[in-house]
Amino acid sequence: MLVRNIKEFKKKTNKKKIICLDCGKKKIGMAISDENQKISLPIETIFKNKNLNNNIKNLIGEFEVGGILVGLPNDEGGKINKMSQSIIDVTKNIDRFLEKSGIKLPILFWDENFTSIEAEHRTKNIFKSTKKQKRSLDKYAAMVILEDFLNFKILNYEKKN
Repeated sequence: MLVRNIKEFKKKTNKKKIICLDCGKKKIGMAISDENQKISLPIETIFKNKNLNNNIKNLIGEFEVGGILVGLPNDEGGKINKMSQSIIDVTKNIDRFLEKSGIKLPILFWDENFTSIEAEHRTKNIFKSTKKQKRSLDKYAAMVILEDFLNFKILNYEKKN
């Protein structure tokens, strides 16, 4: 179920793992948080194909996920572009599939601007070849998106409560 604000998402995912999706044209990078929502780890990159929904459903079950965060690129003015609309459509399809499978998870969109650049910078010294780095970039970008959300949540919501 798509949620519109961070407060609602936080309430529904309290003490649960969050999976983050970084949707590209051909692949989706994935990262996961811990139950305390303090740590973000890259887990996998999957292809957007006919098995996409089942692959996501299986990972949700395997990692006992309580919510989904989806990176959404916006124009500089915060407007939705073609890629954003494509990600929204894919996310709605995933949500419908999960609900038909009996899985109701809160889904929140989060700004992902410049996360691929950040992921590329962070992974520069991890991988010995540029080819390996590029293959892993999507899941590291998902990790950066999730870290950004977790840091925002801690700074803006947990300190106030």
